[in-house]
Amino acid sequence: LLSMLPDLAEYPLALNVSDSASTEVVEIFTSSEKAGKGRDGIYIEMANQFNQLGKKTSAGKRAVINVRKIASGLGAQFMLAHQYIPDAYSPSNFLWADMLNANGIKTETIAEKTAPNTAGIVVKKSKLDQITTNGKLDIGKLLTNVSAGSFAMGYTNPYQSSTGLNFLLTILNSFAQGDESQMLSPDVASAFEAFQTGVPFVAQNTLQMRDATLGSGVLDAFVMEYQSWINVSGMNDYQFIPFGVRHDSPLYATPEADKSEREVLKMFNSFMQSQKTKLSDYGFYRKKTSHKNAYTLKDKSLIGQAQKLWKQKKSGGRPVAAFFVADTSGSMEGSRIKNLKKALIESSDLISTNNAIGLVTYNDRVNVDLFIKPFNLQQKALFIGAVERLYAGGKTATNDAVLVAVDRLNEFEKTHPGYKKVIFVLSDGETNRGQSFDDVKSALEWSGIPIHTIAYELSSEHLKQMAALAEGAYIKSSASSASYRIGNLLNSEM
Repeated sequence: LLSMLPDLAEYPLALNVSDSASTEVVEIFTSSEKAGKGRDGIYIEMANQFNQLGKKTSAGKRAVINVRKIASGLGAQFMLAHQYIPDAYSPSNFLWADMLNANGIKTETIAEKTAPNTAGIVVKKSKLDQITTNGKLDIGKLLTNVSAGSFAMGYTNPYQSSTGLNFLLTILNSFAQGDESQMLSPDVASAFEAFQTGVPFVAQNTLQMRDATLGSGVLDAFVMEYQSWINVSGMNDYQFIPFGVRHDSPLYATPEADKSEREVLKMFNSFMQSQKTKLSDYGFYRKKTSHKNAYTLKDKSLIGQAQKLWKQKKSGGRPVAAFFVADTSGSMEGSRIKNLKKALIESSDLISTNNAIGLVTYNDRVNVDLFIKPFNLQQKALFIGAVERLYAGGKTATNDAVLVAVDRLNEFEKTHPGYKKVIFVLSDGETNRGQSFDDVKSALEWSGIPIHTIAYELSSEHLKQMAALAEGAYIKSSASSASYRIGNLLNSEM
């Protein structure tokens, strides 16, 4: 996955400032809940206010902060791949910096907390007794009820999400009874695999989990940060239960930061520490954030190893049967079809041999380019060959193509009943041939097959609604980042 990272230009700097002979600008990779819009923009506001102060370094330069919004996990991946290392890094929690340090990218802690926050499980009040004792999380109860199939839990991809990574390590630590030397043991791996049978899907984002809880009711609970929780509406029947390690948005200098840049970071941290009232307005520094860390890890290399264990065991012992449904209409001509082919071929390396893969393509017509079979070396070679032969032309019959994929998966299931079915749709345009979405909506929903949709360089309400039918993910992608978007989906699904 590190070889497929998207173009950093897709994550632009938030402020229009640049280095000069009189200005020392420090770039911070900052997690999404601190560098977005509105209530999610505390770091942007703090940087703007700090920059206006006109503070000077010991060398006489004006101290300036710039912010790049990027998910904590993706930011760590850029650094682990040595594709780009900023001057500083403020992930949601310290686990990512621990991982960087374990992989030879040494960070200096400027502040252990800049925006105090907590991760938690959002659960319906009527089901509180299944995961709590005396109002606090009872991790033993949670593990027992999820593993038994009586409680459906949702959490986010631990390769990307700070909350998802925290939840994964919380679960493994509990199965190991607090003994980190046992966190990757066969017994813990087996127990975790059983736990995963009670996890209907691993989400790409919080919105996907929220819809699956409030909408279809597939989930009984899901993970979320407290700062996000207090800013949502329509969840009065739910309660927030803290878990795991704190999400205090620590601030680190990376090896790229020189002495002067580290001086600027310390000045910025001092400013932020004086802004508790403003931080509280954004949802940080609240009473619920008094939660203490629930576990510690001496061996930081366990974090990356835990991610690998998750990838191996996340399907709960069930192999996956998947169809790729690829748009080859005329609008895909040129760089789009070229990047699609590259993305499918590169991401095929992330698919293990126990899963089964097929390929459907469509324009005016639908074609089954590769019938679904277990993804052994022969099937992988056939898949790559089918992808390499793709060309663009014609109109767009998306709904017809997805129906064909559903039918092929159902036929496959008759002789392979143990497989978990899933569909990946890749399209750059709205349907203009064949059946309408209203015509096929009920059939797709009734099938119960998750449909993950990737919208190429467009925002598609059609693809968004299709994904929402059975807890699929809707993802927007540029053509150049398709490899990463598809690879990230496969990493969490297969």
